[in-house]
Amino acid sequence: MEGEQVPLAGLPYATVSLPDEQIVDVRVTRRRRDRNGVWWYDLVLEIPDRVDTPHGPLQQIRQVSFCAPHPLVQPLPGQDYSVLNPPPPGERKRWRVSEAPPGSEPDLIVHRLDCAQGAHSRQMVTDGEALRLLADPEEARTCAIFPVESAC
Repeated sequence: MEGEQVPLAGLPYATVSLPDEQIVDVRVTRRRRDRNGVWWYDLVLEIPDRVDTPHGPLQQIRQVSFCAPHPLVQPLPGQDYSVLNPPPPGERKRWRVSEAPPGSEPDLIVHRLDCAQGAHSRQMVTDGEALRLLADPEEARTCAIFPVESAC
């Protein structure tokens, strides 16, 4: 999103070759393979920018997010790329849990990750955790907009 800063702490650096043959260091936020087996990298380049204020311009850092394939993206020695590996399937947090509106029962609502109703919730849970919550109908229920059954 425009203007939204991506947290970069702990993410590895790599080099990327730009179309004008410049080579720059960037942060790698994600990597994945396409259907042909080519690795694609989501990258963030930080560049200087300015913001105009009533007291004059101020320097700020702008993040430019983009995606590029290997071999344009090359690893840097000493960087830990294992932080980009997704967790095992059983540990992936694919559900959001939110508090139900006051006066409604049960107290918690389990949402699919892509449900707009649960987008404000910061609590994310794994499949197993969601199932444990939903096992007790007095503790949690599924979202009425995107019920859990629709995720299958």
